[in-house]
Amino acid sequence: MKRFAIVAFIGMMIFGFFGHATAQRLQGTPDLGGKVVYGGNFGFGLNSRYLRLSIAPQIGYRIFNPWEIGVRGIYDLDCYFDRWNGNTYGHYFGAAPYTNVQIYRGLFIHVEDEILYGIRRWNRETVSRRWYNTVFVGGGIRQYAENGSYVYFMALYNLTWGLLRPNNSMDTPYASPFAIRVGYCF
Repeated sequence: MKRFAIVAFIGMMIFGFFGHATAQRLQGTPDLGGKVVYGGNFGFGLNSRYLRLSIAPQIGYRIFNPWEIGVRGIYDLDCYFDRWNGNTYGHYFGAAPYTNVQIYRGLFIHVEDEILYGIRRWNRETVSRRWYNTVFVGGGIRQYAENGSYVYFMALYNLTWGLLRPNNSMDTPYASPFAIRVGYCF
């Protein structure tokens, strides 16, 4: 909860800095027709030895026209198929409170605190269960449709990348500090 308060505070600072100028710049931006925003993203990757599936619905509330807060639900499945050493599976699920501020005609900045519970399995045996906390910052662009819905493209950086726990394990389930997301919101 403390981290969500920090994320919300940073969002308020950003809104306070850009608030007046943003309200003037966004006159040509379509009104979203309501305060509640819902949508999310879906990801899928497959090759001969690896499968990745990601489902992340989201719901948000537009406090002011350029400022939105909300939460994403997350489920990620990672499968690595190895017929000699055994298959490895990772199930990750959790939530991510977020805030974003639109700064100019579809361009926005985004801050998110992701909390995941991960279960790793190897050959049908549970190897580990643990919590992960990842903080993402970045930005993106929204492409609006006529009915007020939009598609978003986001590039994020993982601030917790490279931080080690006392047992020298990574504090994130991700293989890269960079994340690219594409989603749809109503």
